Amino acid sequence: MATDQRSAFAAEIASLARKYKGAGRAQAITKNGYTVLFTGMWGGDVGAIVITDPDGHEIRRADGWKVGKTAEVAEFLWDVLEEDKARAAERERLAGLKSVRITSADAIGPASSKETSSYHLTPGQLALLLTLAEQLAAANAAATTAE
Repeated sequence: MATDQRSAFAAEIASLARKYKGAGRAQAITKNGYTVLFTGMWGGDVGAIVITDPDGHEIRRADGWKVGKTAEVAEFLWDVLEEDKARAAERERLAGLKSVRITSADAIGPASSKETSSYHLTPGQLALLLTLAEQLAAANAAATTAE
């Protein structure tokens, strides 16, 4: 499904580039509500493109290319937009969570080792983790003094 959307998006952007070829500057809205701005369109070249999706995410490319390569450029930009949306969704999901790094150590045996892992916890999970860590520390201290 996403590949079909990507291909349709690229084809529509390429069609717009051909339509406005040589216009200097052109702006259009795609069938799916993306705003596309072409600049530097002289002869068979496109100087830059700015694409804004309906949610306001914006991506641009300004290194120049031939009009005939616009579909490839649009496919690349589609991928970048999708990655940006995924990162934004992940940031939203992590909002309010606390980032915690936990190092576990194994001091038993001839080779001791340490391993550090990262977690994203809610404030309630963090409080529970701290309580458990305090209990574990107290149990370890009691075991050490008993020996």
